[in-house]
Amino acid sequence: MPGRAPGLLLATGQVLPVSGVHRLARTSTLVRLVMNADGQVLDMGRKVRLATSAQRRAIFARYATCWIDGCPLPATMCQIDHADNWSTGGLTDLKLLGPACQFHNRDRYQHPERYTRHTTGKDRWTFTYHHPTKTRWSRA
Repeated sequence: MPGRAPGLLLATGQVLPVSGVHRLARTSTLVRLVMNADGQVLDMGRKVRLATSAQRRAIFARYATCWIDGCPLPATMCQIDHADNWSTGGLTDLKLLGPACQFHNRDRYQHPERYTRHTTGKDRWTFTYHHPTKTRWSRA
């Protein structure tokens, strides 16, 4: 009979009545996780802001340096940055994460207009930094 089959909690093996499944659906938050073959989490959407250790290892394998063109700081000394800023809806998914040195990570967040994003392969990015031509300290 449709709607009468119980639900199974995979984590515990407990069988729930349909009313319990409906209650969980109403009161729980769904989280989308993508894992690699070893069960390590690679994509977490918006539920978590910080990269996992598995994501960090994958990023270090993909990038040698800061993902800003010309920045020589090794990726292993960088912070993990979101291609789309977390504060404006960016996802903590491997394809949208990369290494950014502390300066570029903060500057790109504070001055996004100074940066242009480029695709450099499947799910891999670089950013070009455009130095401001006129600052309040420069002479007219």
